[in-house]
Amino acid sequence: MTQDNQHKKAQVQEYFSRTAESYVASFSHKAGDDLERLIEIGEWNSQQDALDVATGGGHTALAVAPHVKHITVSDLTPRMLDHARAYLIAQGVTNAQFQEADAERLPFANAQFDRVTCRIAPHHFPNVAQAVREIARVLKSGGLFLLIDSISPSETELDTFLNTLEKRRDGSHVRSCTIDEWKHFFSDAGLQVEYEEVFRRPLDYDDWTKRSQLPATEKAALEQFVLGQDTRTHAYFDVTQRADGHLASISNDYVLLKGRKK
Repeated sequence: MTQDNQHKKAQVQEYFSRTAESYVASFSHKAGDDLERLIEIGEWNSQQDALDVATGGGHTALAVAPHVKHITVSDLTPRMLDHARAYLIAQGVTNAQFQEADAERLPFANAQFDRVTCRIAPHHFPNVAQAVREIARVLKSGGLFLLIDSISPSETELDTFLNTLEKRRDGSHVRSCTIDEWKHFFSDAGLQVEYEEVFRRPLDYDDWTKRSQLPATEKAALEQFVLGQDTRTHAYFDVTQRADGHLASISNDYVLLKGRKK
C-alpha cells in the first residue's frame, strides 16, 4: 500500500469515527428508492451467504439480512462497525457477523460469497479498481455484486466541480467516478454488468453539512463556492436557494449497478 493510500484511509477512519452516530441516523442512508431497487433485483434466496462492504451505518445489511442465510457486515472503521452492530442487533438481526475489513484487501476466501453489496461508500476508496477486483475474488462464480454510489458527470468541468465540492465538505472523499469508469472497473474484474439505473437525490445543504460536522466558517465558504458557479452548473445540479438567498439544496446522481461474476 502506498503512503498516500495509507493517509487517505486514515482520513476515512478519522472522519467516520467522528461522525458515526450521524450516519447511522441519516435518513438519506437509511431509506431510498435505490435501496429498494437493490433488493428487488438481487435474486436473493434463503441459502445464500452475503457480504456488505463498507457498511457504514448498516442500512444495506439490514435490508439484505431477511433475504439470505447469513450476512457478513464489514467496515474499515472499528467505531463505525460498532455502531452498525448495535443498530442491527437493535433491529432484531440475528444472522449477521461483523468483521473489520479494508475493501481493497478483503480478509475472506476466494469464492466465499453468493452476493456482495456496497452502497454509498466507494467514493472514499483510494483504489476503487482494486476494491472491485477484491469483491470479484470473494464472489462465487455466477454471484452478484450490487453497487450503489454517487457518480460524477462525464463532462470534465462538472466532474471537477462535484468532486471539489465533496472534498471540501468531507476531507475523506476521494472521488465520485463516472458511470463509464464504473463499467470499466467491473469489466476488468470479470463482472458482467446486467443492470444499471441512475437515481437523482436532492441534498438539503444544512443537513448535508451537519452530518459531516463542517465548521460554520467552512460551511459558509462552501456555500459561496456553490452559489458562485455559473448558471449551467446550477441547472445541472438543481441548485436551489431559500427566500433569504442562502443555499437550500443541491442534487447529485447515484448509480445502481448489478454485475455477475463470469
